[in-house]
Amino acid sequence: MKIAIIGMGPAGTGVVRTLRRHDSDAEITMFSAENVPPYSPPALGDYLITGNKEGLFRHEDDFFKTYNVKQRPGEKIVQVMPEEKQLKTQNNEIFDFDHLVIASGSSLYAPVKGADKKGIYNFKTLDGADQIKRISQEDKTAVVLGGGFIGVEIALCLAKIGIKPTLLNRRGWIMPRLLDVETAGYVEKDLRAQGVEVLLNTEGKEFVGNESVDGLLTSNGKTLTADIYIAATGVKPNIDFIKDTDIEYDQGIVVDEKLRTRYPYIYACGDVAQTIDLLSGKRKIHGLYPVAMDHAQTAACNILGMEREYERPVNINSLKELGFKIIVVGNQKAEEVFEYKTENILRKIYITADKIVGFVLLGDISNAGIYLSLLKKKTNVAKFKHRLLSKGFSPGFLPGMGGVN
Repeated sequence: MKIAIIGMGPAGTGVVRTLRRHDSDAEITMFSAENVPPYSPPALGDYLITGNKEGLFRHEDDFFKTYNVKQRPGEKIVQVMPEEKQLKTQNNEIFDFDHLVIASGSSLYAPVKGADKKGIYNFKTLDGADQIKRISQEDKTAVVLGGGFIGVEIALCLAKIGIKPTLLNRRGWIMPRLLDVETAGYVEKDLRAQGVEVLLNTEGKEFVGNESVDGLLTSNGKTLTADIYIAATGVKPNIDFIKDTDIEYDQGIVVDEKLRTRYPYIYACGDVAQTIDLLSGKRKIHGLYPVAMDHAQTAACNILGMEREYERPVNINSLKELGFKIIVVGNQKAEEVFEYKTENILRKIYITADKIVGFVLLGDISNAGIYLSLLKKKTNVAKFKHRLLSKGFSPGFLPGMGGVN
């Protein structure tokens, strides 16, 4: 059995590990557009700040030898031929497969004119992080376009290595898709305290310059200049190689409950897979490490004939580089909102039809695991919802754990 895997990130390597736990004979070949060993993109921020590669390269010293995998780093796939069960590389080499796993990850994206110019860095790749490290000095400046989760994370990382970032957001508050105005105020205050200049109600209209970027023209008519430019208004899956096929895609590749495309021998995992959200019931991309791990196990099991469905995910976001801990889960709109706050702590739980649909924990993240469990199980919390944020709340309040009956 020949198994081809496009991508060497967490989803791709996770597929290999699961396959090899049950099958030592299958011929596995991994392809990657990046000419580097497998690494963990979520660790790029820590690597940029500390230079520590241990968290970045969390795999065995010789992953490919350990798991008996053929490696093709730097071999970008340019075409998938589903009917023929073949792949074509940028060098026009053809590879046959019996099963294909698409785990090619995602890239930063900004629908702004000139975003393809030279001099705009891709922080989601090791090469992009290394480029920033090479030019980083305390007198350097950066413009980060996009005040969502990714943009905020990048700006904080840059500030911690002495670069002076300016962060643009077109809305009137930071991370508008994840946070309400009140919660965003805590984040914005910390950003400014760490040296990040925040420009709200400001859009990037065009990256100006000839072949290389010389500045960013904004919606207020000003042109911002810097040493480093990063476009981070969103991400898009790396799936150009399927766009001339009949594999269905929307935001990402559309899959069934077993992560199969319309071809039962082609799977999609991680950032490229558009799966059903636990809360909304709608298909969306969940670019989260735990989701990639679940997808990896699911795809591998189904390749081996071991029936398994993916766990419907819920959005979970956490920013490590703020001056406080914060976890944002699920929806921030609901019928009821329970809240506790002090100067440095904000805790909110969102409840609809007596079920938790989301929560924000800022400064104090205690009981996050309990709330997440209640949310995922869709537990009726009517009898104890007023105590969810009390200091004495514990699993003892929960049905079946000696608590509420």
